[in-house]
Amino acid sequence: MKRLLIFLLFPISLLAEGPEPLRIHFISGSKEYKSAESLEILKTHLEKNHSVSITTSMVTDKAKDLPDVEKIKTADVLVVFARRLNLPEDQMQIIRSHWQNDKGVVGIRTASHAFSNEDNKVFDLRILGGNYDGHFGDEKVMVIGESNHALLQGLGDMTSGKLYKAKALGKQTTILQSGTITLNGKPSTQPVTWINSYSEKGRAFYTSLGVPSDFESQVFLKMLTRAIHWSANRPVKP
Repeated sequence: MKRLLIFLLFPISLLAEGPEPLRIHFISGSKEYKSAESLEILKTHLEKNHSVSITTSMVTDKAKDLPDVEKIKTADVLVVFARRLNLPEDQMQIIRSHWQNDKGVVGIRTASHAFSNEDNKVFDLRILGGNYDGHFGDEKVMVIGESNHALLQGLGDMTSGKLYKAKALGKQTTILQSGTITLNGKPSTQPVTWINSYSEKGRAFYTSLGVPSDFESQVFLKMLTRAIHWSANRPVKP
């Protein structure tokens, strides 16, 4: 009888544990926008509210070496918030292998110019689906939702700062949010958040939002949280 009870309870206990924690790796290297402090806020938010396992590589702009790069190999999602990293070939190959294996990618702010070599064209244009073209000044940015996608449901509009410019986006992108500033009395609007199917199975999310004050917003943190799960083909729960 005891053996029967053990047999019956064993599969039930496995089911109760649920799916394995989502494995996430952060690459931080954007001093101007305080990526280290901002990603620490996101990390705390994720660990408090979700089943995740987070590793990090923390550097500054134009770094030539990425610590703990090997940990990217086991990540389900790569979150990039870095600027013009100039990494050796062996480290770039580990990063490339992540998207070559159709794993999730989330780019924040300066991720559109995360690398200083030819890999940046691939990362910005093909993986993120973007087309970075500089930025405006420090005008207040009104952020408006442009889609009914699950990533935005129930979140509402936001405000931010320093609007990025983007040329034509990739054919597989879907714009989720646009940002508008008033310049010389006239509105100027740019796409600021979008998703991209960079391969048959590979998903990427990018937002040019991400100034330090954005990470004080629960709306922004919830959107990033949903984006991380969505990029890994995990359920998104509005």
